[in-house]
Amino acid sequence: MDSTKQNYSTGQIMKFIIPSLLAAIAFVMPIPQADTFNTILGMLIDWGKAVLKDYLPAAAMVFVVLSAIVTLIAVTAKPKFIQDSEFLRDLFIVSPFWLISRIVGGVFYIVIFYKIGPELIWNMDNGGTPGIVLAPALLIIFLILAGFVPFLTDYGLMEFVGTFARPIMRPLFRLPGRAAVDCIASWIGSSSVAVVITTKVHDQGYYTDREGAVISTTFSVISIAYIYVMADFVKLPHMYFQILLSVYAVTFLLALIMPRIWPLSSIPDTYSGKAGKQRVGDDIPEGTTLGGWAFKLAVERAAAQTPGATVAGIGKTLVSLVVSTMPLVISWGTIALIIANSTPIFQWIATPFTWLLNLMQIPEASEVGTAFVLSYADQFLAGVVGASTQSDAARFMCAGISATGLIYMTEVGVLILNSSIPLNFVKLTVIYIIRALLTILFLSPFAWYFAM
Repeated sequence: MDSTKQNYSTGQIMKFIIPSLLAAIAFVMPIPQADTFNTILGMLIDWGKAVLKDYLPAAAMVFVVLSAIVTLIAVTAKPKFIQDSEFLRDLFIVSPFWLISRIVGGVFYIVIFYKIGPELIWNMDNGGTPGIVLAPALLIIFLILAGFVPFLTDYGLMEFVGTFARPIMRPLFRLPGRAAVDCIASWIGSSSVAVVITTKVHDQGYYTDREGAVISTTFSVISIAYIYVMADFVKLPHMYFQILLSVYAVTFLLALIMPRIWPLSSIPDTYSGKAGKQRVGDDIPEGTTLGGWAFKLAVERAAAQTPGATVAGIGKTLVSLVVSTMPLVISWGTIALIIANSTPIFQWIATPFTWLLNLMQIPEASEVGTAFVLSYADQFLAGVVGASTQSDAARFMCAGISATGLIYMTEVGVLILNSSIPLNFVKLTVIYIIRALLTILFLSPFAWYFAM
């Protein structure tokens, strides 16, 4: 007998089902369009680009410059209204790296938009690509995405799917069931959110050191929304489903392999979080069916959500995406392209990746290899390189590593290094290199089939 059965009203049940179903349809239901397929989300983004294309570059510049100004004020003056808001404090009171990145992004965008200063910065081969092409496209994508993401994350879908995934976690991945929730959080939310969840659960004593390390580097997968962003970013929006399928297939294979090899396999099952000891609480209550528990968690999560909270979530999602992503695309995207186009430095570092890409017969292997190196710094840099390549297969691979690498140091890596999970920079680097090399082996067949 299911001890969790309750008499939920039709309204409570529909509050879970309708928003979750509509959001899932918007993201993943294929709709025939010309000779390919699209999604409701993709069609809205295409429409927005067509209608607003003349205004998007200027609007994107304003947002990037404002992000830099507000961040500078927040870090130096620490206004009370920012300090009193957890959301604003986390977003704007940032490390020196982020402060400099946003300021450089604002300055570069003005130079690029008005074509002032050195042509090396604003020409289309370098700063023009992230400033005139990529950032405006990101702005409209973020505007549309922000309206849908809260319906994926806040109305019970994450709890429902995550609960059903629990029974497979231990036999396949050597992880407790609750790790499925972290994975779902990143799948329909963001990888950084998943790392924060993992860190918190590790600190509370529900994850061992090994489990925390495996989950944060293997299951903090790139969100389904991000994969659309990246497909569009590298000029392959019509291949969104193919990239989605390929990325999650490769990520699944890596999730089977990585916990079983060094360095993750060498981390002991000890408890170094703030609790300092093991806690219980992962099991589904006795006498409860899996479906009953999933339904209960989903309906209760949806019931706790209010229209005001949804509107606030949409606003926070949009502001967070714009402020944390677009300045980085401009600053480091421009710098990376200048270095990549003017020096052989990245090509030297990327030599092992380039060799393997050539072996796998991927076109423009040198450029793709550079993307595999840059993705460790930030996943969008792989997209910047990918957008400048000519072949669909090269773009496909760049989009792929931006999702399968998982450990990008500008956000996820920093969160892990600042946590109690025992992973240092050397181990994170080794993990990323292994993931990147295996990605070439596993992703190349998908690139051959879908993009060549």
